[in-house]
Amino acid sequence: MKKEDDVQLIYNILSGDEAAFSVLVQKYQKNVHALVWRKIGDFHHAEEITQDIFLQVHKKLPTLKDPRQFTGWLYVIANRFCIDWMRKKKFVVQSIEDTPTAEIEKSAYACYVSDQRQAEASERRRETIKKLLAQLPESERTVVTLYYLGEMKVKEISKFLGVSVSTLNTRLHRARERLQGKASLVQEVLGGASETFLTSTTGENSEKHQRNIELCTQNLLTIGEAIQTYQKEHEDFPERLSDLHPKYLPDASVFICPADDEDGKAGFLPNIDLVAIGKIIGRIGFLRDIEPRMPVSYGYELAPEYREKKSEQRLVFGDVIPLVRCWHHVNGDSEVLNLSFSSQIYRSSKIWEHTPEDMYGSHEAALTAIEEILARPLDDKRYPDGKRFFDLYPQLVRLYTLLGNEESADALIERLKSGMIQDRQGYQTLFDIFKTVDRYEDLLAFFQVAEQQYPDDKFIFYKLADIHRQLGNTEHAEVYERKSNPRYELVGKPVPDFSVIDLDGNPISLREYRGEIVLLHFWMVWRDFGTAETSDIKKVYDTYKDAGFDIIGVCLDSEAAIMSSLRNYIKINGIQWRQISDAAAYSLLQQYEVAGTPEMWLIDREGKLITHKAKAENLEMLVAEAVKAQSPD
Repeated sequence: MKKEDDVQLIYNILSGDEAAFSVLVQKYQKNVHALVWRKIGDFHHAEEITQDIFLQVHKKLPTLKDPRQFTGWLYVIANRFCIDWMRKKKFVVQSIEDTPTAEIEKSAYACYVSDQRQAEASERRRETIKKLLAQLPESERTVVTLYYLGEMKVKEISKFLGVSVSTLNTRLHRARERLQGKASLVQEVLGGASETFLTSTTGENSEKHQRNIELCTQNLLTIGEAIQTYQKEHEDFPERLSDLHPKYLPDASVFICPADDEDGKAGFLPNIDLVAIGKIIGRIGFLRDIEPRMPVSYGYELAPEYREKKSEQRLVFGDVIPLVRCWHHVNGDSEVLNLSFSSQIYRSSKIWEHTPEDMYGSHEAALTAIEEILARPLDDKRYPDGKRFFDLYPQLVRLYTLLGNEESADALIERLKSGMIQDRQGYQTLFDIFKTVDRYEDLLAFFQVAEQQYPDDKFIFYKLADIHRQLGNTEHAEVYERKSNPRYELVGKPVPDFSVIDLDGNPISLREYRGEIVLLHFWMVWRDFGTAETSDIKKVYDTYKDAGFDIIGVCLDSEAAIMSSLRNYIKINGIQWRQISDAAAYSLLQQYEVAGTPEMWLIDREGKLITHKAKAENLEMLVAEAVKAQSPD
């Protein structure tokens, strides 16, 4: 049967086509099982619950009024089954044989009355929800439903819908903006979550969280005062925040955020280039501990490794940009607390350049500021010259669109299109602009023309796959993803062997791992710092190493400073599997046409490729399935 999109599949199912339901199950079964497994923590019970979920889907599908909302509806059903399972596991239910008949009848009637009331309340709530969600575009409506009503985290929604975290946070932000004037309706629907929704806060809205924010704000202001005193005396900013202690800031506890569970780690990956990161790691051997003298929770934007870039940004944007940042209140892509050069405190997304309204105070103020920046004379030293500031144009388009000025957005897009060179860089630029405002239909039309112009270009195929994925055209996305990536042809086939020297100077080949399930992990040290990926992979290794599972690490860093810290990183993290590095690693990069890192290839006991797209978050499920399917017994 030809694959079709969800809407058509659902119409076919409702018309009596059982084969269409099988296609729908195959399409979502793995995602639902992974979701259930994450929630209940039991792989085999998750399989049973997944079957029950799809039985319920088959039974209740005629009640789904809008087939376009199928993914959100499916998640809500899955979530309810997980809650029911955990309740049954937690509570011991009284045996009905031990309950008097009169008590049963009384209880049954009470349940009936309660169910009737709940049904009436649910119906009223459904009607209110319909009114609320009707105010939102479809893309925002789905995310709001999953996030606030399905109680799903942004990362879970990202995995479930196949949409990036940054895109989801943008949609949540837009939804809040649209509903700011409808506070009473939001309160009726979301109840206690309404305050969080209307204040654009995706973090934990608890008393402790708010207290931590207040204390952290005071810390930042105190640090700001100390920096000003230092600056007046030295006519320059300190090299490190720790330079303020003890003369300018005697109390060392001010450097520790109350929400910092590790008592002095900045916990962030600065938006800087590889050379700068290499300098950091080469100096201290670990990216997150960038303060060599003492524990400091806060990230300092003018550290020597990236002072030049931040100084350029300050010249363009002014003193409104962050000087000191706290990442310990982060949830999703928001809630970074910033101290600006002008000593103002504000919250922002992780990448403040992508949400300038956070630092300017409103979308209108951000729009005015960016228009003014781009209107400066070319000979003005504050003019944003260079490719690194080209992101201002997508932001300008995004702000025009958010504020309802579609005419100006279209005019800017047309102006940029007319001056665009039709090469990869030009297409990438327009892709970024259209993606910023979620105009994927326009992107599709544009890249269909590009496909005719460059019929064999894998870059065009890759972008078309992304566009179709964002539009929900899963089947088309898979077609173009396969066109863009010839490695798909290896799935189910033997992976070509290699023979190189590992990090310890010993010969290593893929053939010697025959009979084991092996993960070929292409990675880079600097990208792994500050992430949980190594920890997740290590847990899978420890769980399945005695069941015939092993890992080969292929470290693709070339910077000498980074490579010198590789052994130290392996030691600190207790990595037991073998590593390939330097020239040997790059020979594998070319042999297997690896496009980027991290990339994980899972290979079965016969040396055949299971997948080249394993992720840390789904690795345990994939390995468990492989071990179960290929048990040597």
